[in-house]
Amino acid sequence: MTMKITTDKNSKYNKFLPFIFMEPFKFSPSGLTYINCRRCFYLSYNHGINYAGGFPGVFSTLDISHKNRFQDLSTKEMFSKLPNGRFYKTVNSEEAKIRKKNKETQFKKMELPSFIRSNIIKDKKSRNFFLAGKPDLVVKFDDNTYGILDFKTTSEDDKTQAYKYQLEAYAQIFENPGETGVAKTPKLFPVSYMGLIQFTPKEIFEHNDMNYKQNFNINHYQLKRDVEDFYDHVTNLIDIVVEEKVPSFNNRCSVCIDTQKNLKVMQLDFI
Repeated sequence: MTMKITTDKNSKYNKFLPFIFMEPFKFSPSGLTYINCRRCFYLSYNHGINYAGGFPGVFSTLDISHKNRFQDLSTKEMFSKLPNGRFYKTVNSEEAKIRKKNKETQFKKMELPSFIRSNIIKDKKSRNFFLAGKPDLVVKFDDNTYGILDFKTTSEDDKTQAYKYQLEAYAQIFENPGETGVAKTPKLFPVSYMGLIQFTPKEIFEHNDMNYKQNFNINHYQLKRDVEDFYDHVTNLIDIVVEEKVPSFNNRCSVCIDTQKNLKVMQLDFI
C-alpha cells in the first residue's frame, strides 16, 4: 500500500513542522454514521478525542445472538419478504490464520472473513481512502446478486436514514475488495439489496430466579442505494479531516455546548 503525505505549507502549524495529513484516509462503516458536528468529527479522527460514552456491550451481545440464530436459515425463513437466498457464515481472523498455517482452504463455500476491507478508493477530489469493518449478515441471492443486512436493537420507527452510509460502505467494500493482511476480501458484485432488521423489546412473558423470556417485535426496512450521495459524504468528511485548524464550536451540538460550559468553569478555578 502506497502512503501519500499531504502537507499544508500555509498552515499555522508550519512554524515548526508542516501539518501532515496521511493518505489513504481510513474509515470504518460505523464511523460514517451520526456525523452531526464538524468539530467533534475532526477531534475524533485526528486526535482520538471522543466525548460520547462507549457503545453498551449488551447491544453487541444481542447482535451476535441474532446472527447465530439467523445465519443458518434461508432468507425466506428469516423474513418472508426477502428475495430467495442463503446467508454467508463468517470466519474470524484467528481461525483463518490457523487454516492458512495448516494449508487448509481458508474459506469454504458460503464463508467470508469476519473482518473485511476495501481496496484504495478515491473521493470526488481524487483523495485516497479505504474502508474496513465487520458486516452483520451478507446474502447470496438465487439470482447471483448479493445483499447486506444489519441488525439494530432499537425503537420500531424506520432508522434507514441514520445507517445508510454504514450499509453502503459495506457494499463498496465488496464491490472494491482489498486485503486485511489475514485474508483477501472476496468480490461480491453486484450488491442489489441493503436492509435493516430492527428488533424492538416488548413484554416479558416468563421469568424465574435466573432467567426471563421477552418478546421482540421485528421490523425490516429496505434501503435504496445512492452511490453518489455516499461519495459526497466521504468527500465532505475528508474536507473536515484536512481543515487547517480545529473547527469552531457548534452551538447546536450538545457536546460542544457542554465543553464550552466546562471551559468556563475551569477559567473560574484560576480566578
